[in-house]
Amino acid sequence: MARKTIRRSQAVVPFGVGAIFDLPGQSLMSAGLDVWPDKPKCPINDDRLARRLGVTFFRAPPPAPGEGYAGALLPFVRFPLWHFCPRCRSLERSKWNETAAPRCASDLGSRFKSKPGEKKQPSCSALPEKKRYRMVAVRFITACPNGHIDDFPWELWAHRKSGENLSDVRVCNRPQLRLNYGRFSGLGGLKVVCETCESSRTMSGSAGPNSLEGLICSRNRPWLGPHGTDEECDATPRMLQRGATNLYFPKVASAILIPPFSDPLRAIIDQPHYWQVLAGNPQPDNTPDRQTVTNIATILQCDPDRLFEVTQEKMKGLEPSGDAQSEEEFRHSEYTALSEASGDDESEFVTVPQKLNEYEPFLRNILDRIVLVEKLAETRALTGFSRIDPPPYREFDTHDQDKLSLQRRNWLPAMRVYGEGLFFRFNKSVIDTWITSAVEQRVQSMIDGHHQMCEKLQRTPRQLPPRFFLLHTLAHILIRRLSFECGYGSSSLRERLYCWDEPGKEMSGILIYTAAGDSEGTMGGLVQQGKPGRLEALFRGAIQDARWCSSDPLCIESSGQGIDSLNRAACHACALLPETSCEEGNRYLDRGVLVGTPNDPGLGFFADLVSSAAAPNA
Repeated sequence: MARKTIRRSQAVVPFGVGAIFDLPGQSLMSAGLDVWPDKPKCPINDDRLARRLGVTFFRAPPPAPGEGYAGALLPFVRFPLWHFCPRCRSLERSKWNETAAPRCASDLGSRFKSKPGEKKQPSCSALPEKKRYRMVAVRFITACPNGHIDDFPWELWAHRKSGENLSDVRVCNRPQLRLNYGRFSGLGGLKVVCETCESSRTMSGSAGPNSLEGLICSRNRPWLGPHGTDEECDATPRMLQRGATNLYFPKVASAILIPPFSDPLRAIIDQPHYWQVLAGNPQPDNTPDRQTVTNIATILQCDPDRLFEVTQEKMKGLEPSGDAQSEEEFRHSEYTALSEASGDDESEFVTVPQKLNEYEPFLRNILDRIVLVEKLAETRALTGFSRIDPPPYREFDTHDQDKLSLQRRNWLPAMRVYGEGLFFRFNKSVIDTWITSAVEQRVQSMIDGHHQMCEKLQRTPRQLPPRFFLLHTLAHILIRRLSFECGYGSSSLRERLYCWDEPGKEMSGILIYTAAGDSEGTMGGLVQQGKPGRLEALFRGAIQDARWCSSDPLCIESSGQGIDSLNRAACHACALLPETSCEEGNRYLDRGVLVGTPNDPGLGFFADLVSSAAAPNA
């Protein structure tokens, strides 16, 4: 097979372990971590995120082999295994490790009719090897909610009688299948025919949730190779198209690199040859050896006391942390770091708080901190994936990592990305004053839907206070507006929400940032939008955009729409973002909490701003 190229970041998301990678006429699946090349390791160190996920370090996908540097190729397996011939429509099964697309060697006659006076078209097996058609991967597969995936049961389906359970189907000896196209569109126009016994069945009805009743899940995990079969599974598989959006939901854990982890000296001692020496001879109180630190400081030409401090911080950070952190606890340290001035030109985390008195009163009233994040670095790690049902929220189970490899590894695939951002910390007392019984009633349907979804997926629901819906929806409309103002497309901007009601650790903040898989970072246009004079226009424009939707009044009056009906007044025309931008999967959104509704204009948090904007036109 010719080598195909994807970006390194794409090997983590969206083409991470277990994902299908489509090529013209072919279909491959990214293989598990067991067969990742040993060299180059391309390590990424993020001690805070590593402790959160129970690993030692992270690995970036290796670069492709090139002149002047060592690289490696990432392994893929062939999936699905069933292919059809464009010439004779024969269905044949290939091998999972076949390197080249299979060529048809079927004895079935060609589907092409001979012209008058011409000889009958020969079968594909009678053609010379080089003239045989390359077979094309079928587009139908089966998957179950537990992450297993397998080929569609073509032989069972072709021999299935109407109303018959798949477990009762009897297949003839040596079936030869052909996939014929009929005169009808859709699945009804596809017919699977067994040329041996002349049994046939159209694909109509194969896509229903219970269409494969009686089919036992194969527990197949092809990305882990021939020995990747899981132990048990009682779920019923469903037929899906291999390009379906619900076939692969990556679970990505991320962390902003904050002090002291963003210190450039920290990045130096993270290198194995330095760290092994610094940590190789610790003192009884688990502090680094002073003489060793002094020797390394001489080599690095840095302050020995500063190196000792950074080394001690890293050694302390590697100690067992006891109870697992919740996502909110994990983000609280970021929330604190983002609220303060930090960093210099050499740091990977530079924040510049702004003077609130330079902004207009309406912003000073709702925000108690505006911070320009001139530089940031983010680590994004693939922790697992799900199929059919998206993960309910940002919660990471270490058992998810079992899907990535046969044997648990002490590392996970990840990428380090660099960029810039805007951080807004909201005045909680103003939000608390806004929250009334009408607001609570407005968001209750989304909270109820969240509990129902978690019950279905057997997950513990989390607390969703009313201000969470406010912060989340505001982040979306600001990103949509920023895409017109700062030159970045909405798919290049991301949100990071900080919302927690823990006494003494309350959070009410939004980080909107852009990050790219490039060491040079981004262009600075986003930070400029946070300066006085521009930020006010940004908020006004975003709120004005949120007042109207091209789908109104259906959208603003909706009682539930989107995935699992977890949105109210929010659709693709007004509030949804590309899936790479929203960390909640475009759920828990409602323009009503921002701008009010036709029946209750005063419900919205920005009702005064809306009324003042409308006053001159009254």
